[in-house]
Amino acid sequence: MAEDTTELTDEMDRGVEPEDEDSDELIASPFSPGSIRISTSVLSIGQLLGRIKAGEIDLAPDFQREFVWKDGVQSRLIESMLIRFPLPAFYMDATDDDKWLVIDGLQRLSTAKRFVLENNLRLRDLEYLGDELNGKTHKELPRSLQRRIDETQVTVYKIEKGTPSEVRYNLFKRINTGGLPLSPQEIRHALYPGQANRFLAELADSKEFKKATNYSIRDRRMADREMTLRFLAFSITPYTEYKTNLVIFLNEHMLKLNKMSSDELEQWKTRFLRAMTAAYDICDKWAFRKVFSKSGQFSRVSKPLFEAWSVNLEKLTDAQIGSLMKRRGQVQDEFIAIMRKRYFYNAISVGTGSPTRVKTRFEYIENLIRKVLT
Repeated sequence: MAEDTTELTDEMDRGVEPEDEDSDELIASPFSPGSIRISTSVLSIGQLLGRIKAGEIDLAPDFQREFVWKDGVQSRLIESMLIRFPLPAFYMDATDDDKWLVIDGLQRLSTAKRFVLENNLRLRDLEYLGDELNGKTHKELPRSLQRRIDETQVTVYKIEKGTPSEVRYNLFKRINTGGLPLSPQEIRHALYPGQANRFLAELADSKEFKKATNYSIRDRRMADREMTLRFLAFSITPYTEYKTNLVIFLNEHMLKLNKMSSDELEQWKTRFLRAMTAAYDICDKWAFRKVFSKSGQFSRVSKPLFEAWSVNLEKLTDAQIGSLMKRRGQVQDEFIAIMRKRYFYNAISVGTGSPTRVKTRFEYIENLIRKVLT
């Protein structure tokens, strides 16, 4: 059957399809409440700025929490300190005392850093002190007002070492609600630093991955890295052994990747790139997307389809991949047929993190491949 050449739609340029994982309950097994270690401190803005200056609070993490407050909003925060209005509490992950991670309060700390340490914010749109201070920088303030900012007291809640990783994840998810909440993969990036983060970024930046997803994933929220993690997780641990929810499953595999040798990582890289090449060669532009007809529109990339297709394709021999390439038209026909089955559609659309839904989508793709090869 001739290869389909359906044109891409504008929708495909929007990245990754939203997913209903149904993973709100993140703590899957009992734990001792005593293992949750959260301390409370009262610190001054000056003390926090001292840690920032020393590189002991990271205000430039490698994920999407851009500094987005406008100058007027930043200025009114400074004004709040000057007129001694209380500031909201800060939340930090202090499991590494030498490098705190900001869970909540990044905008406020970035504002203080910009005004005091960088001296490149001119106050504007002040509500109470405008006549006196609008247009002034930190260095242009009287020493008494500079001191008032430094001595502003704030409450800081710190997650201490020993708190279970899944509890830390849950706290990040629950507390980080202001501004732009972190995506699940951004939280993993913060909580599990090390070679896993670099490895996922390398895979997501590969030409094979970009080609297989038709260069359509422009999402800056680490969706591409989560997709590579999902391939690795379900390749390392077969879907038949998946018993928990997706968040915890992926978190556990971040830890596994951090412990792997360089040789092991290189082997997984080779397997991943091979799967991406196979996906493009067999599925072309509709790889990892919901397709209902050859003449219809394609949806955005689906994470559940990505993991089911990529993991199954990677298991095949070169000869089997070659056979599927020759029968790519039949592959698409069979895929369109199962897309019309409610059971399969639900498995890639609703509650996608449940063990039953995971098993369903993997088995459907597995059976599709077996049928075409028969």
